[in-house]
Amino acid sequence: MALMTLGLDRFPSVVAAIQDGIQRSLHTGVQIYVSVNSRPVLNAGVGEAAPGKPMTSTTIMPWRSAAKPITAALVLRAVQENRLSLDARLSDLLPASQSTDKANLTLLQLLTHQSGFPATDTGWPHVSWEESVRRSLEAPCTLEPGSAAYHPQSSWFLLGEILRELEERRTGVRASFETLLRRDLLDPLQMNQTWCGIPESQKDSLQDRLPQLYDRDRGQLQPSPYSAGPWLTASSAGGNIRGPVSQLGLFLEMLLRQGQLSDGSDYLSPTTVNRMLMRHRTGLFDQTLQHVIDFGLGIIRDSKHYGPETVPYGFGKDCSSESFGHGGSQCSIGFCDPERALVVAWSANGFCGEGQHQRRNRMINDAIYNDLGL
Repeated sequence: MALMTLGLDRFPSVVAAIQDGIQRSLHTGVQIYVSVNSRPVLNAGVGEAAPGKPMTSTTIMPWRSAAKPITAALVLRAVQENRLSLDARLSDLLPASQSTDKANLTLLQLLTHQSGFPATDTGWPHVSWEESVRRSLEAPCTLEPGSAAYHPQSSWFLLGEILRELEERRTGVRASFETLLRRDLLDPLQMNQTWCGIPESQKDSLQDRLPQLYDRDRGQLQPSPYSAGPWLTASSAGGNIRGPVSQLGLFLEMLLRQGQLSDGSDYLSPTTVNRMLMRHRTGLFDQTLQHVIDFGLGIIRDSKHYGPETVPYGFGKDCSSESFGHGGSQCSIGFCDPERALVVAWSANGFCGEGQHQRRNRMINDAIYNDLGL
């Protein structure tokens, strides 16, 4: 087993948990980042990113939905600047929504997964961004607005499109979501090794840093299409941001510091961060995730009090009740435990099925707390 490390010798339980997953064919490698008080104590790869290629701290990993809070932060920055309101109706934000059953949905409902159209087929990654937005708007709501049901993609295309609409109203130019993300968040946070879809122009130069991703089928790992083609390059505001997980750590550390950047300047105000992290949705059974889960604005709050061994994409049995973050489908998680000034982000290269991933998630997160003595 290959180890490329900053501090792995201090994390024997973490290494053992990752090795267990390798032995059980859940993944061939995991990349992991841990910081305390915004100082890295672990930034490493364990195992292989691809056959004969060690997983390292610079491998470009999929974050999937673990990046949803990033899009939410972009939206909330616009709220902070009085360019948006959480009570604004979709019909006022996106003219194309005016003749749809989504016209009266609010920005707050989109951010808390209470918009009523979770299972929409957006066509991603085989259609354009614009077509995914159209499908998200025109597919009928299957649940009553206000119903708790996690949206894997649909509402996040709309949130990204709202940001594009704001930019066009302000400048007359309809920039891509990737352009706005780079300019308004990735560059200010120095997340210069993060991409929303790997650009075609950089794909060849980044090839050595890209992992082989796997789907688990009948107990065996099979190459996943998510490694290449449109799955690699197509933009998705809620599901296809990629980079070393240490970059996701930079974002979470900004939230830990109440919106402050590493140079002491403010990216978000403390009021905005607190608004983001407030439990806006509590005690509701999520019809997508099939569990009671509390949500802030685009972010999951610790929900282990609803069942520490059953809650999906939790942060471990030892996290504090103030913990927050988000998981990525069958592969990743990023979270912050503010009571311990702890930030954790990790990503595996194996999509191993929901049940196996939830067990892996609990094992790795619990091992982090164990090795830190928390």
